[in-house]
Amino acid sequence: MTYTGIGLGFLLTIFLYPHILDPDQYGLTRVLISAAIISSQFAHLGFNKMVIRYFPFFKQAAPQKHGLLFWAFVVPLAGFILFTVIYLLGSDLLIRFYSEQSPLFVNYYLWVIPLTLFVLYFEVLNNYLRSLRDTTTGSFVNEVSQRLLVIIILGFYFFEWISFTQFIILFVISYGSQPLLIMLQIWRKDEFRIKPNFDILRKPLIKGMANYGLYSLLGGLTTILVWNVDVMMLGSMAGLKATAIYAIAFYIASVITVPQRSIEKIATPLLADFIKNKQWDEVLSIYRKTSINQLILGLFIFGLIWVNLDVLFLLLPDVYAAGKWVVFIVGIGKLIEMVTGANGIILINSKHYRVSFYTNIILVGITILANYLLIPIYGIEGAAIASAFALFVYNGVKYFYLWFRMNLQPFSVSTLIVFLLGSAAIYISYALLQFDSVWINIPVKSAAFMIIFLAPVLWLQLSPDLNRLLGKVFTRIKSSISTKL
Repeated sequence: MTYTGIGLGFLLTIFLYPHILDPDQYGLTRVLISAAIISSQFAHLGFNKMVIRYFPFFKQAAPQKHGLLFWAFVVPLAGFILFTVIYLLGSDLLIRFYSEQSPLFVNYYLWVIPLTLFVLYFEVLNNYLRSLRDTTTGSFVNEVSQRLLVIIILGFYFFEWISFTQFIILFVISYGSQPLLIMLQIWRKDEFRIKPNFDILRKPLIKGMANYGLYSLLGGLTTILVWNVDVMMLGSMAGLKATAIYAIAFYIASVITVPQRSIEKIATPLLADFIKNKQWDEVLSIYRKTSINQLILGLFIFGLIWVNLDVLFLLLPDVYAAGKWVVFIVGIGKLIEMVTGANGIILINSKHYRVSFYTNIILVGITILANYLLIPIYGIEGAAIASAFALFVYNGVKYFYLWFRMNLQPFSVSTLIVFLLGSAAIYISYALLQFDSVWINIPVKSAAFMIIFLAPVLWLQLSPDLNRLLGKVFTRIKSSISTKL
């Protein structure tokens, strides 16, 4: 489902949005989404993470009548009402920020309110569903069904069956489908019980939930701010057109991190167990493996993107080619994050977990300040530099903390060799190999990059995991061929 969602996201971002919507219109959708995501992190009052953390306590106290779902509706609703009041009171200031560079947003800024409500309840109810050990429904709803709805709505607008205002209304409503589908699945599991059980709410539990909720609220808010504040600030300081160009370039660069998500899913339970049992040699081993493997995979994807980027931009309207160096700069930032490995996972599962919160605060401050200083000077490249610099400082702080306080550091000679091989492969295939025909450029450059980069990596066995994986693949292929013969 995740990879299906990635495919649909690529279809939407590369082929549909830029060809159907004007850059200002597409930029508006990005600002609305970023504003709703940031607002929802404030509005849920930390309850989205609290649902997973405290579900076992409520379930153990009263397996059938614990009433946690009631609080999953009520507490975020209170936060949403508070957010709405603050948002409406600050609307004059908001209009002042966006009226000059993004007047289109001023016409639609009120749609942030219902969009926030939908995003908010999807997050909270999906975590409740995950507590019921159902992770696939949320992935389907978020990655597949909602994107399919947007594709249909874009089709309506493309054929001029609806106006742009109606498109925005339907676009917002499409996000409303997410919490509704999650509620339907909870009901199908016979878990839709919203009668509260006040007997469970003892003072120590309430105090613990409040403390955890506050920590989750602040920690989650800082993380969400970092990944969305650049879009918000670009919208107010550079305009929606620039926001659209930046959003597409950022999306292309973010493809680099797809392997990181899979590696982190594998590494997280292993590291949690090793840290709990104080098996620090195993922790160091996983730390180094995540670093070298993520660097190899990240450089591999980044290299293929960069050597073929000019061709990729031919698929887009000409205006989006201005995002070329955003892809490069953000890509470098993502590679920095990947090469530092599982530093965040180690911190959050150790007694030093509070450091993650403090580094998030630092990251938010650097991101906002850097965007504020660089966007007026460099535009979308300034936002990209701000993101990359923030990632460098953020991961640098965690890297040095783990090194000096826990004697853990992931780098080795192999790290340097992989970096040099990747840089050389990218330079040779991008700068030295040039052909007049696009159809020659793509295969020749791609093949040259893969051979120059991967052949030495495999021959030198810089990642034993990668060699073992490819060995298993080739063995299965040979076995399959032999069986058929």
